[in-house]
Amino acid sequence: MEFFRTYLYWLLWGTGIFILFLFYHKRQKPIRTFLLGAVTGLTALFLLHFYGGIIGFAPELCLTNLLTSSLFGIPGTALILLTHAFTG
Repeated sequence: MEFFRTYLYWLLWGTGIFILFLFYHKRQKPIRTFLLGAVTGLTALFLLHFYGGIIGFAPELCLTNLLTSSLFGIPGTALILLTHAFTG
C-alpha cells in the first residue's frame, strides 16, 4: 500500500508540473508569468504561515508546501488550505 501511495504522489506531481509547463509555454512572456505566480504564491504562503493563527491554520514551511505554492501560485496555497480543511 505504501508503494502505491508513493507512486500516486509522484504521478500527481508529474502531471501537475506537465500541465504547468504547457500553461507557461503558451504565454507571451513565460518566465515573467512564472516568476509572478511564484512570488504571489510564496507571499500568500508566508502570510498564511505567520498570520494563519487568526483563522486556526498556520501551515508549516516544509519543502512540499513551498514547492506547491511556488509552482501553482495562489491556487496552490488555496489547495494547501482546502486540503487541511477537508482532512482535518
